[in-house]
Amino acid sequence: MAATIPAAFFWPPPGNYLSTVDTTPVPMRHGLDPGTLNGYGDMVLGFVYAYLPPPPVSTAATLSAAAATTEDGEGIDRISGLPDDLLRRILSRLPAKDGARTAALSTRWRGLWRSAPLVLVDTHFLPRGGAEGRPPSPDAVSRAVRRAVSAALRAHPGPFPFVSLSCGFMKAVDRDRTVLACWFQLLATKGVEELVFVNRPLPLQGLRLPASLFSCASLRRLYLGAWRFVDTATLPRGASFPRLHELVLGAVALEDRDLDFLLAASPVLEILAIVGSVLKLNARLASHSLRCAQFCLALLEEVAVVDAPSLERFFIWRCVKQRHGARVKIGHAPRLSMLGYLEPGVHVLEIGNIVIKSGTMPSPKTTIPSVKMLALHLHFRMRNEVKMLPAFLRCFPYVETLCIQSEETREPTGELDLKFWQETSPIKCVQTQLKRLVFREFHGEEGELAFLMFIAENARLLEEMLLVMELRRPSAPEELCARMKALETTTWASGSNKVEYMLSRPGVGGGSAWSLKAGSDFKHNDPFLCLFKMQTQ
Repeated sequence: MAATIPAAFFWPPPGNYLSTVDTTPVPMRHGLDPGTLNGYGDMVLGFVYAYLPPPPVSTAATLSAAAATTEDGEGIDRISGLPDDLLRRILSRLPAKDGARTAALSTRWRGLWRSAPLVLVDTHFLPRGGAEGRPPSPDAVSRAVRRAVSAALRAHPGPFPFVSLSCGFMKAVDRDRTVLACWFQLLATKGVEELVFVNRPLPLQGLRLPASLFSCASLRRLYLGAWRFVDTATLPRGASFPRLHELVLGAVALEDRDLDFLLAASPVLEILAIVGSVLKLNARLASHSLRCAQFCLALLEEVAVVDAPSLERFFIWRCVKQRHGARVKIGHAPRLSMLGYLEPGVHVLEIGNIVIKSGTMPSPKTTIPSVKMLALHLHFRMRNEVKMLPAFLRCFPYVETLCIQSEETREPTGELDLKFWQETSPIKCVQTQLKRLVFREFHGEEGELAFLMFIAENARLLEEMLLVMELRRPSAPEELCARMKALETTTWASGSNKVEYMLSRPGVGGGSAWSLKAGSDFKHNDPFLCLFKMQTQ
């Protein structure tokens, strides 16, 4: 006998759910009041939400057939005349609540719905508003969404190829632990392949994910946000993610041993992204399958590429601890071709077992010849950072594309002029390899111009020097024009002036130098420049 579809599964009633096309802030679309987030939490969750994959179904679509009538004026049901396999494919492309409503049509439709793959997205169950049009409270949203999700998981036998749960608001209380344990017990039997599971609030004292997460052996992509991670020390031997290809952890309370366990338990993992780690993290990357590793806004004390023979992309962006001397170690990574954003004078760079210092000269033990694209972030009015820049560049002798993210500082320690660069020993990548330089957030400072003059006068193969400037009036326009004229008319080693200019609005284009999604997209062979073009269109 076919199961009865619980009434809670149909909540909210038609016409009372959030449209997929609206202008509300992104956090509100996940049932959040943006005003309840602090600055750091808002930024971290913003990165996470921007990365999340779009559901393969949309509430904007409707299921209907062209009207047709007989001579007597009676309607003709054309959809029911389609083969079962085709109807299942149609049902699998409907939101869960719409697919469930078809089960009320007939016994045949009930059986079709139960045998079709189900896409479950909890934002499809969000209410539009409360009394007098005010947004409902997070607790009200949470209770309603939980009823609908629980009903769907119980009513449908699976498979569930895509599940997105981002507005549950679970706390470290027994009631929520029970719901969470029940969900994962059900998900483990439903063949879920892509799982988005984002919570609120941030998990300093938040709810820990249950060990049954590792029972979801069919997972290929996993996106977790605002949780305490599973206590891996208590997991049974053999716990693993045998099919996991991509893992994103946003604002997850994760210990060093947990990351070690995850990498060891995911034998085909290719993409790892950690955004806004809650605990201090010393990350050790040891994985034969990993191709891309990204750390963004994390409390990163040290990150070490220990043994990653397949690693191609390694990105660090705005990690909190790196402003206080975080250590970046690069050991065995023979295929590493894209690296950024290193911070000369802030990061302690260690290649093999050798710490790179301002006077370190290149040797086979201090260079990484596989890197073709390098991104650096520094303050040109901080002397110690600029002094380390030549040493960092010498570590990557075959760089063809160099991206510089320049940043102003409120406490400058002095600029280094052109004389510093003229007295600098030769830098191989500049002289023999560099083809493209992108300089973001160009302010026209003397230290910036000195570096650009050095590139112009030494880069023999240079094809493009792109300077990205904010659209604002410079404090000394005549002085800036004179400096730029000197750059354009200097003796270019490549034979002619290669400077191009591009203006960006504050905080857009050149000011937004990173995107997790583009960083892990292997279709883009030039992710830094591709990002720039995407952001300025």
